[in-house]
Amino acid sequence: MTLRVIFLIVAAVVSLSAVAYLKKQEHYRVSLHRKYLLSIVGVLIFLACAGEIYRTFHPDVSLNSVLLGGSALIVAVVGFAAQPVINNVICGLLISLQRPFEVGDRIIVGDMSGIVEDITLRHTILRLYDGFRLIIPNGELNSKIVTNTSYGMPDRRGIYLRFSVSYDTDVPKAMEVIRDCVAKSPYTLGVETNGIKGDSGPVYFLDFGDSDLVLSTSIWISRNTNTQQAVTDVNVRVLEAFRKYGIEIPYPYFNVLQGEYTPTVAAEPEEKDNRAVLRYRKTDALRLAPEERGLDEAIETGRRFAGLQRMDGRAALQLELLTEETMGLMQQFTEQSWREFWIEGSRAAYRIHLRTFVQINSLDEYQKLIKLSSTGQNEVLKSVNARILEAVLIGRDKLLKKNKGQEQSVEWQLSEEKLEEDEIGKSILGKLASDVRVSINREWVELTVLKKTGES
Repeated sequence: MTLRVIFLIVAAVVSLSAVAYLKKQEHYRVSLHRKYLLSIVGVLIFLACAGEIYRTFHPDVSLNSVLLGGSALIVAVVGFAAQPVINNVICGLLISLQRPFEVGDRIIVGDMSGIVEDITLRHTILRLYDGFRLIIPNGELNSKIVTNTSYGMPDRRGIYLRFSVSYDTDVPKAMEVIRDCVAKSPYTLGVETNGIKGDSGPVYFLDFGDSDLVLSTSIWISRNTNTQQAVTDVNVRVLEAFRKYGIEIPYPYFNVLQGEYTPTVAAEPEEKDNRAVLRYRKTDALRLAPEERGLDEAIETGRRFAGLQRMDGRAALQLELLTEETMGLMQQFTEQSWREFWIEGSRAAYRIHLRTFVQINSLDEYQKLIKLSSTGQNEVLKSVNARILEAVLIGRDKLLKKNKGQEQSVEWQLSEEKLEEDEIGKSILGKLASDVRVSINREWVELTVLKKTGES
């Protein structure tokens, strides 16, 4: 009997030690549901060994009779007292199975935010700034709205920031200042929008307050970066920049004027350097009516985009040439149609979009060219521009006639074509563009020109 008890105790100690060891391993330490399941396994091992030891000393008494044969009052009292414990255990199990957050995620619960550090049978532990810990019962956490700023992002965490400026502020200028401050912080990471990398995320103009305008942005940091350090660094930079450029942060005050009043002149922004800014932007869509050429307006849109992206003269000229070529190419098809033109991207890579909201005119001359191209007798189609026009006509023909409504859209990419040197040499798009895409559906035809400058 004594040997059996010793064996059970040793088995329990070894098993619980193994569970504790596994919890410290990387594979289990960073996984919320694995940590919780190991905690349950540890409790079950302890209960099983304790039950076997009890049966060793009392072989004639079953465990069921002990649990069910006690006083009804004791059972009621114990059951009532155990309700919060059972609730927390069940809620912890639900959290571990559904995984609304993982170890290392930054979550916001009510007015408190922190990094998820651990989960026990009864509690979830958040690490706050300066090493403090917030211990939240699983039942309470399961019943509250939780904001997870790291959900689905294993390498980063997001932080939401708000800034107030006065009503007489140049809002676009303030938004640009905030983006510069975020980009210059050593703690922040870049973002990617529509496949274009940028050095900071957009700044939004959210609300008209009683005495302020509310701007907001989200900054992204790595999981190893201290949240408070990153927020402090960005806030200090924004405060210094607002003071430098005369952007007022509103607060209640009284002006008492005595004698001659000399207004404070805001400092002019320093001339921006020519550093490689990777900042995603999207221009307003230029809406062009039928019979409106729109070339000058499109070129002006490109110049504004180049200026905001701090492009050098060569890159800005390339953008202007690509814009002019794109507009001129589609002009042959879109004389009687509404069009939209816009540019999106950064200094390193951008896309020029031209969308036409009408069925493409079936020009007889190009129809003849397509027929000749199928026999290999047409030398005129040996150019990038001709290939694009051919793709538009063939795509519309396929979508509206031969397809009989089965397909909803047609895609074509220049990069998937086999081009010869003489074909590329006959087109500005072939020489300068990184890729050209034609997208066709029953409502519009869109020409997208991609340009990668090679900057990083």
